[in-house]
Amino acid sequence: MNIFRKPSFADSTGDAIPLYHDGIYHIFSLTPPKGTTVYPDRLRTTWSHTISRDLVNWEEVQTALYPGEGDEPDADGIWTGAAIYGEGKYHIFYTGYNYHLDKNKQTICHATSADGLEWKKNPNNPIITPILEKYEPLDWRDPYVFYNEEEKCYWMLISARLKEGPPTKTGSIVLYKSENLEAWEHYGPIYTPYHTNCPECCEMYKVGDNWYLSYSRFSEFVDTIYRVSKSPYGPWRTPKMDGIGGRRFYAAKSMVNEEGRRFYFAWAHDRANGSDDGDWYWGGEFCVPHEVQVNERGELDVKMPKEIVDSINERVEWKYEQIWGKECRYGQNSIVLDATSTMNYGFFSFEEKSVLFSCKMKVGDCRDHFGLLLKSNRNAARCLELRVEPNMQRVSLVNLPMDVDPFWRESTTNVGLPKNPGPDGIRVCEKPFSVKAGDTINLKVVIDHDMVEIFVGDKVAFTYRVYEDVEYEVGLQVQDGIVEYYDIDIRK
Repeated sequence: MNIFRKPSFADSTGDAIPLYHDGIYHIFSLTPPKGTTVYPDRLRTTWSHTISRDLVNWEEVQTALYPGEGDEPDADGIWTGAAIYGEGKYHIFYTGYNYHLDKNKQTICHATSADGLEWKKNPNNPIITPILEKYEPLDWRDPYVFYNEEEKCYWMLISARLKEGPPTKTGSIVLYKSENLEAWEHYGPIYTPYHTNCPECCEMYKVGDNWYLSYSRFSEFVDTIYRVSKSPYGPWRTPKMDGIGGRRFYAAKSMVNEEGRRFYFAWAHDRANGSDDGDWYWGGEFCVPHEVQVNERGELDVKMPKEIVDSINERVEWKYEQIWGKECRYGQNSIVLDATSTMNYGFFSFEEKSVLFSCKMKVGDCRDHFGLLLKSNRNAARCLELRVEPNMQRVSLVNLPMDVDPFWRESTTNVGLPKNPGPDGIRVCEKPFSVKAGDTINLKVVIDHDMVEIFVGDKVAFTYRVYEDVEYEVGLQVQDGIVEYYDIDIRK
C-alpha cells in the first residue's frame, strides 16, 4: 500500500496547501522541527513541498520556505496559506508568525517563484496586518487566494476573529481584493457564523450555480465543514451533510484538476507517546485524499479517489470466523448475518497491518444498526464500531468501551477498562445518512497500522487513529436486523 503520509525526513506534518498546475499536483505542508511536540517549538514550521502526477506516487522536492530570524514577521514559523499561479509566476501567500513581537504576532506574508521550486520572500513582508479597531491580532492567518471570474479580480480570504461578540464565537472570514496579487484592499467580513473561535484554513470555490465555503474548527469539533451560497458574499447556509470528513480529518484544503475533479487533503493528529491515552498533538499524518462531488441537492458527497483504490491491488488471503450468532455463506465472498431481535458478529483473519477492506452491504429488515467492528478484541467490547442506523437515518463511529456510573462500575463484571476519549467523546462522529431496506451500500476501509479511514456509500467519510495492539482489524456486526455482506475483498 502506497499512501503519502508525510515527508520522509519529518516526524509529522500538517496543513496541506494544494496546488494543481500544468498537469502536476503540488502539496506544500507545514512541517515541524524534528523532536518537537508542543507549542511554540512545534509550530516553527517550514513549508515542505511534494509533487505527483497521479495522486499515488509522490516526489519530495526542496523545501519551499523556512522561518526567518529575529524580528522578521515569520521568525517563529511559516504557517498556513495558499499557493497560486497568476500574473505569469507562482505565488505563495502565508501566515508569518513571530511569537516574540508585542503585537501583530500573526501577519500575512508573500513569496514568489518563476518555476515553483525556488522561492523568494517579498521584502515588504508583512503585506497585510490586522486592522486593530476591528479584529483581534491573535487570530489573523491562513490566507486563501483565488481568481474570482465573476469580478475579474483576485480574492483573499483571511481567518480572523472580531473584537465584538460572544468571546468564544467571534471567528470570522475576512475578504481582501486585488487586481494584480500585489496591492490588496480590505473589503470586510463576508461570513461570521458566531459558532467558533476561528474558522481555520478557509477556502472558496464555485461549482455550477453554487458557491462553497469550507473551513475547520479546532476549538470545538476538530473537523472540516462547508457552507453553500448562490453568491460569494453569502448568505452562507448550512447543508444537511456539512462535513468533508469526520472528526480528526483536519485542516482540509482542496485542488481541482483539468478534469474538474476536486480533491481535499487533510491530516489526522498524532497522539503523545503513540498511545490512545496520549494528548492530541498539532500535526500528524496525511489522510487518504477525499474526492468531493456535488449531488442533486447541491451538497458535497465524499468518496475515495479511484487512483488510490486502483493502486491497492495485491489480493490478501483471509478467513472469516463467526463469533456470535449464525452466518450463512454464499460462495467465498458473501456472508449473511441474521440477527433479528438479537446480535450477530464475526471477524476476518489476515496477517497484514496495512490493507484496503471493501464490500457491499445489502440491507434487509434492520431495526437497530449494522456495519463493522474495527480494531477490536474478540468479545467486541473494545473496538471502534461503524454503525449504520436505519431508524435514526444516520451513520456513526463509536469508540468503545464507554465508562459507566460509579455504582454500576462497582457492581457489575466484565465491563472492562473504559477508554478515555478526551475531547472526542465515545461517539466520535455521526452524519445523517439515508438508508432503507433493499438498499446496497458500498464500503471501503483503509487500515494502515494506527490509521483508520472509512468511506461509506460514496457519500460519507470518517477518520480516526487507534494505536493499541488488537486481536482483529475488521469484523462484521448486525444488531436486530438482516444484512448481506458481499463482494468482500481485502487488498494491500
